[in-house]
Amino acid sequence: MLKFLQRISLMHILLVGSLVTIYSCQTIQVQQRETIQSRLPETFVNLEIQNPGTRIYWKTSFPSNSLKKDVLMLIEKNYQIEAARARMKRAIAAFDIAESLAVPSLNASAGYERSRIKETTDRSSTTRSHIDIGTVLHWEPDIWGRLRAGQAAASLSIEEKKAMVDQVALDLQFLLVQAWIKYHGAVQMEKVLKDQRKTNNKILELIELRLAQGDGNALDVLQQQGHIAHINRALPDVISKKKQYSHAYAVLLGNLPDEGHQPGGEWPVLEKIPAISSPRELLGHRPDLRAVFYALQAADHEVAKAIADRLPRISISLNYTLGGPTIADIGRARELSFISGLLVPVFDAGRLKANVSVKKAQAFENLAILEQSVLNAFQEVEDVLVKENALFDEQCLLNEEVSIAMETVDRAKFQYLNGRQSFLSVLLALVKLQDLQQSDIELKQDLLINRGHLLKALSAQWSESHENF
Repeated sequence: MLKFLQRISLMHILLVGSLVTIYSCQTIQVQQRETIQSRLPETFVNLEIQNPGTRIYWKTSFPSNSLKKDVLMLIEKNYQIEAARARMKRAIAAFDIAESLAVPSLNASAGYERSRIKETTDRSSTTRSHIDIGTVLHWEPDIWGRLRAGQAAASLSIEEKKAMVDQVALDLQFLLVQAWIKYHGAVQMEKVLKDQRKTNNKILELIELRLAQGDGNALDVLQQQGHIAHINRALPDVISKKKQYSHAYAVLLGNLPDEGHQPGGEWPVLEKIPAISSPRELLGHRPDLRAVFYALQAADHEVAKAIADRLPRISISLNYTLGGPTIADIGRARELSFISGLLVPVFDAGRLKANVSVKKAQAFENLAILEQSVLNAFQEVEDVLVKENALFDEQCLLNEEVSIAMETVDRAKFQYLNGRQSFLSVLLALVKLQDLQQSDIELKQDLLINRGHLLKALSAQWSESHENF
């Protein structure tokens, strides 16, 4: 080995020294980007109170323990989340590959050669055999930061896929909560319809009794029977929807439609959100925005890598081989060689230059996607806040309308029983009241679903103990 080092020319020594100097000094610059928070406005337009550090949580709006357990089951068993995790694992493997390119590679080789030489003069032949075993150490110095840029892009791709796992989990968590809300809404609607049918049957019995006593008429009976038939017609659709939401709930939890347990718990009573933090504190934590931002940063490093691909590359190899005619004689012939090479792209018909343009276009596209995603995220929260305020206002007005309708039904019944009004006034008041009762369930369902949209838009955690599944 000492003799080999003595044979290395001065040119090789200068070359290695130059490589070390260039490697430590020359790197393609990567575009520096602002954070997501810097792109967001200071306040939400449709929220009066915004206190720094104020967070809202799923548990506050949906305190059901059974729902929380099902969310945990969702994270463990849902196949879409498993697919997202698999994509993250693939990104990790790609990073390992990119990282390994910067490390010198060591390969072992073994060969066997047998040749036969025939002399033309005396027609004699000679057979020769040669066996060799060797190792090759190869290294490509990253003089322009090409390999480091690839590693950085692969690392950012991992972060992007992690953020997408969080986003998929958040989306499916919302779908599970939505199915839970709609299932209980169908249960309540079924109960209300059955209660209304029971009430109307009692009224029908009263009308038929009055008719038998000569105080009523057959038209009143027909009108009431028609109203009962209308209620009965609405029941199959409600029951069907209840089963459909139960099926959706089970499938989200990784079960067959008929194998999953039914959603437990009951609807909570929502209060208006008193205050939340500023957009920069909340939306900056959204996993979809983080994913797009990581993709943009990865694209910037891909640009740097594409630029470095157009610059010269240097490779260094060290070969050591042992050979001999037989296995027992291996080692008689030894060869140690040092090889250095320079690869300079001269003509490629514009392929490398076009690749730089492709990577730059990808970075510009990701930048535009980020800008639009920030606008969409802010609009999403603003729209949900506007709708929530409107739904709470509508709920107050509906409660007032229900109170009036209940009083109207009581007075209409009293006047009908005293012969002052026809049954038509009772029927109209009763239909109005029962329609309002159904609207009340639909409104409560809309409030809960909209609250779920708000929590999803703000990427809320389940509770203050950082249970962000």
